Amino acid sequence: MKVLDVMEMSKGRKKGQRRIDLFRRENLETWILIFPPGDVQRMHNHPSDRTYYVLTGKGIMKGRNETHELTQGQIISIPAHEFYEGSNPFDEPMILLGNSHKATEEDVAKAGGQRNEIDEKTGKRIIYQHGGGQDMGVLADWN
Repeated sequence: MKVLDVMEMSKGRKKGQRRIDLFRRENLETWILIFPPGDVQRMHNHPSDRTYYVLTGKGIMKGRNETHELTQGQIISIPAHEFYEGSNPFDEPMILLGNSHKATEEDVAKAGGQRNEIDEKTGKRIIYQHGGGQDMGVLADWN
């Protein structure tokens, strides 16, 4: 077993860093996402289901046909292949605890890659075969 202080780990965030990995197991990944005030994540999807639990703050999770304001203590489930973006238009940081199962080869093949984004100018899909594509969202930072 391993115990981590998530809130303490969030204080060690580097400028511009949104994700901090907590656990990477054979079939499960757990991380925190930090959205400073003004931060917007580009619309994208993943080949595996995701859940996000709001540890602190509040923000917006937007899908292609729906928008949800999230507040501390709420959890949201995002199905595999569904496009979404997170943002924080509020005055305090939002910190989410996220997890997902690792995508199978079949899931990745169906999605066309590990991570897909929607190009705002053309509306076409941008595919990153190995994830880790440069995030083109607007990054704001804490003072």
